[in-house]
Amino acid sequence: MNGKLAARLILDIAFTVLLLCALMYRATGDIALEWLGVAVCAVCIANNALNWKWYKNIFKGTYNLRRSVMTAVNLLLALAFALLLITGLLHSRTVLAFLHLPGGMMLRQIHTTAAYWCLPLIGVHLGLNWGVLLNAFRNMAKTNGENRTREIIMRVLAFSLVAFGVWSSFDRDMFSKLFRGFSFDYWPEERSAILFFAVNLSIMGVYVFVTYYALALLERGKQRGLKLSDLRNDSYGHP
Repeated sequence: MNGKLAARLILDIAFTVLLLCALMYRATGDIALEWLGVAVCAVCIANNALNWKWYKNIFKGTYNLRRSVMTAVNLLLALAFALLLITGLLHSRTVLAFLHLPGGMMLRQIHTTAAYWCLPLIGVHLGLNWGVLLNAFRNMAKTNGENRTREIIMRVLAFSLVAFGVWSSFDRDMFSKLFRGFSFDYWPEERSAILFFAVNLSIMGVYVFVTYYALALLERGKQRGLKLSDLRNDSYGHP
């Protein structure tokens, strides 16, 4: 795994962890939430600085299916980041309290909706790059040889995660969070914080594996004679 790929992966992991901590604001409280927001902002800036060439080359070259989907997802992620930053600043009551910025329910709804949209968008982003990540980890672990037993175990685990993620999506009422501006969240006190992370990671996992296996099916169709553009490359896509 080269240094740039490792840096991108670390930033993606850091953003995901910070986002999940922020989503648990009922437990962390408003003060911790705002400082988590500052950390998320710093990670986003670092991510975009690392990938500034992607923006430079966005209008260059040809677009195949994979690049088109990746570009759309990246731009939507950038929009979600921008909405999180702007609405978070305007709604700040601790970090920027001295500015006396206007808040309001509308800002809160936009902020929360943008945060929850990051889950599926990051999932699709990772799914588009999952093959690259798998190859990198296989090279690190020196497990490039075929192992049928290992493949079966990994697929069973993947589909189990997807099944749990589908259940979690209904349990967390993700439809309302994504499309109905649902700004109030609830997490039962009897449920642990670890379960909160597991539930939200499984929701993200649904989009990771659906995207990855959809690409695999399209690639298989290409190998059977369908005229599709190359869906995979050797670089880890921004952001």
